[in-house]
Amino acid sequence: MDKEELQKERIDLLSQINELLDFPLILLSILWLILIVVEFVYGLSLRLQTAVTVIWGIFIVDFFIELYIAPKKKVYLKENWLVALALFLPALRILRLFSGFRVLRVTIFVRSFNLARILSSFNRSIRTVRQAMRQRGLEYVLLLTTLITVIGAAGMYSFERPGLSSYGDAFWWTAMIMTTIGSDYWPKTAEGRILTFLLSVYAFAIFGYITAALASLLIGKEKEASSKEIAELRGEVQRLSSEIRTFLDREKK
Repeated sequence: MDKEELQKERIDLLSQINELLDFPLILLSILWLILIVVEFVYGLSLRLQTAVTVIWGIFIVDFFIELYIAPKKKVYLKENWLVALALFLPALRILRLFSGFRVLRVTIFVRSFNLARILSSFNRSIRTVRQAMRQRGLEYVLLLTTLITVIGAAGMYSFERPGLSSYGDAFWWTAMIMTTIGSDYWPKTAEGRILTFLLSVYAFAIFGYITAALASLLIGKEKEASSKEIAELRGEVQRLSSEIRTFLDREKK
């Protein structure tokens, strides 16, 4: 078997594995994202931390299986470096076993670590939505924007307490950023400002598309309604013309 045939077989096998594992990995990704939000907002119990660890382990196994099968491993790593980062970051939880690192929960190190986890969660959100929805339409953009808003709000609440006193306040603030309206509150921490900047860039890039798509949808409905009215008027005119023609024929007789 030559090299090209081997690469083709590896690509086919990778495609089959992705098709087989797509649905369960989508469900696990959704659960993962929910647990990320819960962790940043409320913290996790020991049982939920165990669930996160198990899901993390499944993602790692899936990643290394794909890496092993991929015909060009360097290309695969280059295209999936954010995925690798997202899988590596939970391993840093082991630092919490050391008493010296417990104090760092409220330090810049921990906030920076949490910022990296939030950004990697954004990447997980993109992959999840892309796998769940094959078409890149308005529904895809709205679902992705909703996920990013929910996760971004969890990050802002974690970074900006007590400036944002509740997750509800953080969600409202993030939603205003995502709609480009903005808010009176301005982040105080460096991590909060970085996250705000990234959310604003995303909102700036995507809000125009959403506005145009919604406008197109509304205009399409108006055109559909107008076309229906025009068709009804035409039918009415034809009916009246037929009645007039019938009446004139009777008058001639």
